[in-house]
Amino acid sequence: MSDDSADTSPVRTTLSSRRDRESLPDALRALAMLSVLVMNAIGYGVAPWGHPLGGPPAGPWSAAAQGLAAALLQGKGYTMLAFVFGMALWLAARGRPRAQVLQRGIVRHRRMLQLGVLHGVFIYFGDILTMYALVGRRLLRRLHVPWKAFRRHLRTALVWALLAKAVLVAMMLSPPVPPNVEVQGTLGSVVGLAAFLRANAGTYLVGQVMALVIAAPVIHLCMLAGVAAARLRLLTHRRWRAALRRYVARAAAILLVPTLLYGWASATWAPTDPLRAWLDALGDLIALPLATVYLAALGLASAGGTAAWCRRLVPLGQRTLTLYVLHGVLCVALFSGIGLALQPSAAQMVAYCLALWSLAWVAAALSGGRRWPLEAWMARR
Repeated sequence: MSDDSADTSPVRTTLSSRRDRESLPDALRALAMLSVLVMNAIGYGVAPWGHPLGGPPAGPWSAAAQGLAAALLQGKGYTMLAFVFGMALWLAARGRPRAQVLQRGIVRHRRMLQLGVLHGVFIYFGDILTMYALVGRRLLRRLHVPWKAFRRHLRTALVWALLAKAVLVAMMLSPPVPPNVEVQGTLGSVVGLAAFLRANAGTYLVGQVMALVIAAPVIHLCMLAGVAAARLRLLTHRRWRAALRRYVARAAAILLVPTLLYGWASATWAPTDPLRAWLDALGDLIALPLATVYLAALGLASAGGTAAWCRRLVPLGQRTLTLYVLHGVLCVALFSGIGLALQPSAAQMVAYCLALWSLAWVAAALSGGRRWPLEAWMARR
């Protein structure tokens, strides 16, 4: 894949008719986006300060939905997208002059940063585009370094990511806020546009500051891992398949019990349970390793990107930027206090996201070579 559009975001920003374009990054991006949609929506009813999985379940179906979302999706989507970001970034730069890649990449990352700020302030407080743009711009200068130097940088990034995870776990296990401290309302209960913007924009700004310490090192590591995987053809060349099979089997065996435990606890324990923080910390620690299992397993299942299911997902994978922002707009319109203020259960939220993703998949397939609005804007020269 040598389409230079891939270097701008965790989503494909332009379409290409080149026959040498690899389909696996697009397919991975489409699947990871489903996880992002579900996790952004399932906790929206208690956002911005509530638990990411939402409040206490309304019934057995909602409990099951929360448990499955926790076990299978929470913390996996944004890291997988960061990995694909790095993978596509290197594939786009392959064979191109460093100056050209850097110049074009800076322009597109600037656009992504602008979009991320607008999206975070006015639509969805948990915007990830801002952090991808900031971290991805740093990555542009690492694409052409020799492999030995790149490997050293990858090891350093791993150390910083582990330290960031340690800080996050310490924060999760710290004493809770005293009950006499006033807690702000939810986005679903705000009255008036000004109140919504205060809550949404304020949380976005605080979240970005925290993300620079906690999320940025992890995202940077995932992007670097994507670059390394693309350089080595880790998910696409048959020489790696035996090693990938062994990794999937061994890692899945190790992660099975803690994943089931975290899913079960999320389905049965209230967010206020004193021991819930420990289970949430466990869930955060296993999220990144489990995401690597997903990537390896999908690489194997795709036969290096040649499987039919992989090619069918390509149209949606090329248009997930518009889908991501549209999803945020729909959350405001349907579930916030300035919209319809609907209060669906967790199970209904999951069903809604599956339906939205499926409709987007069909619409993308019917779009042919036509870009969707935000992809067209990002591809503009």
